[in-house]
Amino acid sequence: MLAAMISDAHLTGRDDPNQARLAALLDSLETPRLFLLGDIFQFWWSFRGHAEAEYAPVLEALDRVQQRGTRVTYVPGNHDFALRHFEERGVVVSSHVRCLLGGRRFRLLHGDEADASAGYALTRAVLRGSVFAGVMRLAGPTRGRQLGMALAGGSRQHVAPSAPLVAAQEALASQLLESSDVVVMGHSHAPGVHHLTGGTYVNLGDFVEHHTWLAVTEDGLELRSA
Repeated sequence: MLAAMISDAHLTGRDDPNQARLAALLDSLETPRLFLLGDIFQFWWSFRGHAEAEYAPVLEALDRVQQRGTRVTYVPGNHDFALRHFEERGVVVSSHVRCLLGGRRFRLLHGDEADASAGYALTRAVLRGSVFAGVMRLAGPTRGRQLGMALAGGSRQHVAPSAPLVAAQEALASQLLESSDVVVMGHSHAPGVHHLTGGTYVNLGDFVEHHTWLAVTEDGLELRSA
């Protein structure tokens, strides 16, 4: 396997059964590259000197992945903020990734970029702005997590994929395929491999309901379920 790609686990804490499932998948992977395409956690904010105990099983599994020699890249989603914890452990953090795998040009992103609505753009700007960062620093780890989980929705609820968002993502993928062979994103929780004019678009789906992830091999692309 040339690479593995996972997104949208939206882990809520130690009592989330998907955490053990994801940790088991991570421990089973034998690949030189692992890409996390956002929203692995329902809310993430790194506080200096603080280890997030609620996500210890997955964080420890990611450490073991790296110890096996796998290079990990984290593409922030719309629930991921202040990823210092991962950068300090040698994880590459980048909003848009271009890479070559098996001779194919890949473009990787979370997928929320396809939402061009004014409301979403405003929310994104506020939550990634300096004022909100200041609020989180003042709140500290415990209250900061409480605030973040309240904003993100402390417990997940199954929501059917938004048809307009799915269509917007496919349109964005078509544009990106003008300079790529494969475009991969998550966000909409709509798993699928789509053969478009110019190349292939893969939506990773999610690790909440579908437990899907992408295996990139010399033979092709395989959307698997854990």
